[in-house]
Amino acid sequence: MVCAYLVYSGMTAEEALQVYAHKRTTNNEGVSIPSQRRYVAYWENVLSCPKGIDNSPPNVNLPQPCSRELHRIRLYDTVNKNCVFFVVSELQEVPGQQYCPPVELSKNCCRQIKKGFQRPNNPRYYLSFIEKDGEGKKSEVEEPRLVVQMDTEIPVLYQKTCLDYYFEKPVQVSGDVRVIFYEKLIGGRLFYACFNTAFIRNSLLQFSVRDLDKVGNKGKSICGPAFCLELLFGPANANRSFSIPSTDDCSE
Repeated sequence: MVCAYLVYSGMTAEEALQVYAHKRTTNNEGVSIPSQRRYVAYWENVLSCPKGIDNSPPNVNLPQPCSRELHRIRLYDTVNKNCVFFVVSELQEVPGQQYCPPVELSKNCCRQIKKGFQRPNNPRYYLSFIEKDGEGKKSEVEEPRLVVQMDTEIPVLYQKTCLDYYFEKPVQVSGDVRVIFYEKLIGGRLFYACFNTAFIRNSLLQFSVRDLDKVGNKGKSICGPAFCLELLFGPANANRSFSIPSTDDCSE
């Protein structure tokens, strides 16, 4: 909250985090949870200064709700594990309550990709409602546009151990989302990441170890030097999708 106020007062997100770390803590760490730092940056992105008006408070331009389809969860460069469990949840409003509890949307297991495994490069077609044109201006007429997305793979990525789960039926997520990873189906949390779908700028979200929350010794033990969590999404606000069903499955 302090960092959010500092950003509202005119600082950048990074400046606010640095000031808070210097004034509030002795080790200069300040806000140490990566997802909290991410949300401070979100707050900076929704603020804009009125043109031609000095010393006026910034405008708050909250983004419109944006739903995304989660297609794939992948962990690059993992060690010591051939499978990791995950739970995807989102915050959902409850009428009459201020607190939005997390609601579980999906849980499953990322398994090791077989050596030489290649997923068919079938295109997926979407009707996506795009609010702004290429210059960032709102279109006069809102109409669906056909978007084609292909799941491309680079062979060099498979030289390291990868754990992967591909949703046969994509999971629709909206708003504040959390993905937690576990060593076992019940218990043994490894780490997690939180994000908001309105701030996903393309079809990929990637997290290094330093971008993940609560990475303890167990979590670090499965991360190689080039570890990366990758989430693959469909286009924003897609209300219809057409895809060729995949017949192959990942296995241990």
